[in-house]
Amino acid sequence: PMGTPVQRPVEVFRVHRTTLWATVFAALLLQTVLPLKLPLARFFDLPLLVMIYFALLRRNVVFAIALGTTVGLLQDAFSNSPIGIFGMAKAVAGYLAATASIKFDLEQLLARLLLTAALVGVHGLFLLALQHGLLEYPPPFEPLNLLAGLLVNVGLGLVLFQLLDRLRQPA
Repeated sequence: PMGTPVQRPVEVFRVHRTTLWATVFAALLLQTVLPLKLPLARFFDLPLLVMIYFALLRRNVVFAIALGTTVGLLQDAFSNSPIGIFGMAKAVAGYLAATASIKFDLEQLLARLLLTAALVGVHGLFLLALQHGLLEYPPPFEPLNLLAGLLVNVGLGLVLFQLLDRLRQPA
């Protein structure tokens, strides 16, 4: 009948729990070590990219918020930022990623590129808003650094997502 929405089959994938947490901890370790060796790595947000990937993979909002919060809190613990700032920002990004994965087909490269760009941008702006709202001495707003971080992370995400796709299995 007219007016009935067309339902598309939604593929849900899983990875083994050990794979998920090994990937998260590898991203956190690299996030801590790489900037010491490679100056460009200061723009990387590997924990964010890993969290986005697994949120898109599972298509579950509650899982994505919990994963984003956990990854963000772990990132806070490994960095010199106050505990909770990355946790809140990554929870929001996780929520948005899972919501988008339910509504849109994100198996296409262009769709992943656009969503990753949007999520990295939202995460960066939300993180900046939190820092300015909660910290006594917030970092200055540097739009070029925000743009550089967005571009670097989108490129890095496209490569990382292709690698992680090899670890997934149908649910």
